[in-house]
Amino acid sequence: MAPPLDNSRTADTTEPLHGLLPSLLCLPLGVLACVLARCAALLPWHAGWLVQGEPASLALFLEQGGAGLVAALAVACGAGAVVMLAASLAGLARRPWALWLLRKSCGAAYVLGLLYAYVVLRATRAACEAVADSGLQVDAVGLAAMRWHYLWPAGLAALAVAALHVTSWRRMAVAAYAGPLPDEPLVGDRIVENLTTHGRDPRYRKSLLASIATHLIVLIAPVLLQLYGCAHSYLVPHGSGRPMVAVVQMVQRRKKRKRLVLNPNSAIYFHVPDLEDSDILKQVEEMTQLTYAADPSARAGKMGAGGGTEGGWPDGVGREPIRFVRLEYHGRDWDDGMDPKTTRADVNFLQEFHRLTGFKVARRSESHPIRLLARYKKGFAPPFVYMTGSAGIRASRHDLEVLREYLLDGGMLFADCGGRRWHRSFRAFVGRLFPDKRLVVIADDDPIFHMPYAFPNGAPPLWHHGGTKALGIKHKGRWAVFYHPGDINDAWKTGHSDLRPELAKGAFLMGVNIIYYAFTHYLDETRRYRK
Repeated sequence: MAPPLDNSRTADTTEPLHGLLPSLLCLPLGVLACVLARCAALLPWHAGWLVQGEPASLALFLEQGGAGLVAALAVACGAGAVVMLAASLAGLARRPWALWLLRKSCGAAYVLGLLYAYVVLRATRAACEAVADSGLQVDAVGLAAMRWHYLWPAGLAALAVAALHVTSWRRMAVAAYAGPLPDEPLVGDRIVENLTTHGRDPRYRKSLLASIATHLIVLIAPVLLQLYGCAHSYLVPHGSGRPMVAVVQMVQRRKKRKRLVLNPNSAIYFHVPDLEDSDILKQVEEMTQLTYAADPSARAGKMGAGGGTEGGWPDGVGREPIRFVRLEYHGRDWDDGMDPKTTRADVNFLQEFHRLTGFKVARRSESHPIRLLARYKKGFAPPFVYMTGSAGIRASRHDLEVLREYLLDGGMLFADCGGRRWHRSFRAFVGRLFPDKRLVVIADDDPIFHMPYAFPNGAPPLWHHGGTKALGIKHKGRWAVFYHPGDINDAWKTGHSDLRPELAKGAFLMGVNIIYYAFTHYLDETRRYRK
């Protein structure tokens, strides 16, 4: 049995709180009322914004009755805001009916929390079904993480309301609102006493709480570590190499038209001369065929700067493997093509990079949130980060600030368009990232297209999602953003997305050029930090 309550002790210790207790009870409800009012005003607009970013999942959710649920949730939030604001103001009156209203507002908060949880569960299930229809799968861990992202703020608010509700049923609260201190302990007093004394079996309760705390630590600690994150310094290989390797030019051969021979002895000449029959066109065609001109410096391990023969960069550090870092953001297909068992786009590219250059490369895929770029030491961040997708891009203001500082400090954003919607979203994203700059076409004679492999016609356009020309943003004479409009990572995937082998090879070589450019300029820009 739990030890009996000492009424005299409770009365003595709670008496000084009578004056502050109404304010302590009313303030949280006032804050919650403001939050609910904001949700009621922004929820319809926020839902429309999500529809633009995730059309498939949200459209399916709305078709399954989600529109009515979202509208009901917005109305409920507005009504809850009115009730809680009224309760928070009336609670200062210190009347029994005011205490009754405070308790009822806590019950309304529970109802709102359940409705919100139901909407989140329905929406996330619809999102998984939409992803499954597209041929992908969301495992149980991914679904749980998605739901946790939306539910934990509501759960924290529910715990605060529960603590407020229990306090309203304690003797000191009743005394503050209804007059004399009751003789018998109330429900709230018994709950608090049970928690502090661990109930009838304190040993069992302590062991149970310890077990729950251990499981929570094991489950939540990895999530917290991921949110905080750590960054392993990116070390560009040290050495001395040569920039020039080979010339690459890709054009399609034109099919010659068939000639119809009617009467060779006729006085009338039926064949109309065509430009394709001219000697000039034949010379141009010979000059623009796909060629890989051999060069002595094209041997493995010779790429770099400094004019040496062993490969590497004089400003590099050590002989660490080359890594391919992808950026995570809130949006669909940010990891498109990067499945380590099937598509393997980034791993395939690294392996081809190793074959072409001889440098050691990482064996695994690597990605982290944008905010983690701030964790790298100056001069030891990734020289480039990769970004792709197929729909919307949602990034916080803090993420934009971190990415902007990284780019202005020598880094490079290698963006790869995975669809027309992403093309429009990325242009808007870049507008927020650099309000004073704009994407411009990168000229065909730019150094990024000529070292170590020369592309006289610029980057291979491939699928043309965002046009046929590569775009970029320059800062202090170097490209801080390189935007490929044709989904170059599709060519890196296993099977090359049914692309012709010569075009796939050109996509790999273009990636080598981008890495070479990023490494060389990043080392030049950040030399002062490594000294």
